[in-house]
Amino acid sequence: MKPVLGVFASGLSVLVVSAYCADIAIAQLRQKPPQKIPPQPQQIVVPPNENADQLLERGNAYVRLGNLEGAVVIFRAAIKKNPELTAAHYNLGLAYVQAGRLKEAIYSFQRATRLDPKFAIAYSNLGAAQLQSGDATQAISNLQKAVRLDPNLSVAYYNLGLALKEKKDVNGAITNLNQALKLNPQSPETIYNLGLLIQTQGDIQKSIAYYAKALQLNPEYAEAYYNLGAALLIQGQTESAIGQLGNALKFRKEYAEAFYTLGVAQVRAGKKQDAIQSFIQAQAYFNQQKNPQWAQLSDRQIQKLRSN
Repeated sequence: MKPVLGVFASGLSVLVVSAYCADIAIAQLRQKPPQKIPPQPQQIVVPPNENADQLLERGNAYVRLGNLEGAVVIFRAAIKKNPELTAAHYNLGLAYVQAGRLKEAIYSFQRATRLDPKFAIAYSNLGAAQLQSGDATQAISNLQKAVRLDPNLSVAYYNLGLALKEKKDVNGAITNLNQALKLNPQSPETIYNLGLLIQTQGDIQKSIAYYAKALQLNPEYAEAYYNLGAALLIQGQTESAIGQLGNALKFRKEYAEAFYTLGVAQVRAGKKQDAIQSFIQAQAYFNQQKNPQWAQLSDRQIQKLRSN
């Protein structure tokens, strides 16, 4: 699960993102690969007569059109004209994140926070980018700054919860995710992650309730269907588990883990041929992911079933 980032700032005075803006999640794009900026981008014309604020607005227009390449060029031009334009550094960071360029995004968010040390959402985005890049320790430090600056910033508590989860601080993660949920009760990602953490504490029944609630809010949440199915399987509810794992595969066609767990459930239900097909699919997708360990485990399941 990826952390959540805010949206683009518009103009010098609009630096504090509203609660509505903060709820827009990069996590919700989890089924789409990051849009990579080509190494040889098309020519983007920077109007020479526009000032930094005008270029900032032009860059935002490129974002609305889905042209991240153009947005990056224009935001850079705005910064060149006014290196202290905080919103341009911040927006450039967001564009870089959406383009999968985390190192550049982190640098841009750092520039934004140096220019405005009270820019809470920028600290949250900086922490989110650091977390995505694998640096949970630095992420925690910046996310803690974000919540100190703005105790009502639900996205920062959410990101902090994910970072603490990475550091195996389950209680701290739950505390922060609960605070995020208190501030934004309609977030399926927050509810889903609480379910995962509660399950690690051994309360399977309660985690099932959380997964179900997340699915009420987002009926296309493949990961929630998968974990609900896996939890039901642990509880011995095999047929219900098969149904939920099938739902996961409706919304994420190449979900290797779901195919594998579906195969396990089908074996328990006595559906040998269905299980073989599920393990074959799992093996194929694990191979695509370059995950030889789980591809081999899938193959062992296939050979075991065929030999019986």
